[in-house]
Amino acid sequence: MRTRCPTTGPRGFRTPQKAMPNHDSRDLESPARADASLPDYPPKDGRRAWIELTAFQRDCLEAVTRLERTHIPAREPAIIDELERAYPNVTRTRLDPNLHVLVGHGLLEKRRLEAHRYVYPLTDDGRALLIQRAERLAVACEIGAPDSDAVDSSARGTGENG
Repeated sequence: MRTRCPTTGPRGFRTPQKAMPNHDSRDLESPARADASLPDYPPKDGRRAWIELTAFQRDCLEAVTRLERTHIPAREPAIIDELERAYPNVTRTRLDPNLHVLVGHGLLEKRRLEAHRYVYPLTDDGRALLIQRAERLAVACEIGAPDSDAVDSSARGTGENG
């Protein structure tokens, strides 16, 4: 009678033996939900809040801002239209959970218009976060509003101020 090697499978092929660790937790806990908020959200530092968002969530905030600036209600279809420049195949399936995360972080508000129709206006925290980001980019690129003292002195020098 032929004895079979313990690592040989049913058809005689060798099957690899996998070493299993004694424990697999490594003292790490997985979050209960993928979109779970951090306990101290929103953080005091706007930079940290910005980098905690995905690129798509940041683009959603910017799309809502552009819609509000043109006085178009920030409803899901309008947000999708606004995002289609950067994301040609964006769908409600992708948009809804990201809007939910932004609402959970207090950056957008969810207001019911009628049955199953919502508008997502920016909150003060959302607007402040976008302003902080714009200011950081302006500093990094060395652009922005001129210093008010410099404007006053140049106006005085040309005689426009008095």
